[in-house]
Amino acid sequence: MAIIFKEKRVHMSKQLEGVNVLLFGGSGGIGSELTRVLIANGVASIIVASKRQAKFQLECDSISNELVDVTDLKSVQNLAKRVESRDISVVINCTGINSNARLSVVNGLENARNEMEVNYFGLLNVSTVIGPMLFARGGGVFIQVLSFLSHVNLPAMATYCASKAAAHSVTQALRAEWKSKGIRVCGVYPTAVDTTMSRDQNGPKLSPAVLATEIVEGLLNGTEDIYPGDASIAYQKLLRNPKAFEKEMAE
Repeated sequence: MAIIFKEKRVHMSKQLEGVNVLLFGGSGGIGSELTRVLIANGVASIIVASKRQAKFQLECDSISNELVDVTDLKSVQNLAKRVESRDISVVINCTGINSNARLSVVNGLENARNEMEVNYFGLLNVSTVIGPMLFARGGGVFIQVLSFLSHVNLPAMATYCASKAAAHSVTQALRAEWKSKGIRVCGVYPTAVDTTMSRDQNGPKLSPAVLATEIVEGLLNGTEDIYPGDASIAYQKLLRNPKAFEKEMAE
């Protein structure tokens, strides 16, 4: 996917000037928009790390590209060695896959394993390696892009929801364990986002540009749980009556 900047961006804030960012899953739709917004906010550099090579067409030499497979611990470790001298203080993980399938499909178990490998074990691999890197520099920020479906199951994509619920739980554990190390851990919980992953879904979808902007705003504001777009409304509805919301999703 090409990430294109054809014009100079006006900085929305100076708080991120001089900050170096490591962005996992950066070649996708959300990652490309995050790169754009972070550049607009004056970050010093962004390392875009993804399984597939990202193609850049931009007038910006502060963005570099690295290959990594988050399901392979050795691959993540090798990436960390290549970037350890970059003084990274913000790490964002937006890798993820979604089979968009119910439990009862023929390859349901295979879907579940694949989603857990990327969405859950991928997070564990990244945090296992990146945590010590942030510890060594005295702290930083770790942002995990999750899903509103981390909180409730949508049976039409049942195993995806389960993997995101597991990742949400790990995110909470990381927040507790890393607080004393000076690391702020943030979870991002969007509803459907208009990316390749959701191309077959009906209904309203959040723009990746809006999502990226709200993630960066959360980074600047110190927000731990980011509910972009209408996700905050949906979350309040869920909290008011979890059982009714569960039934609504089932239908």
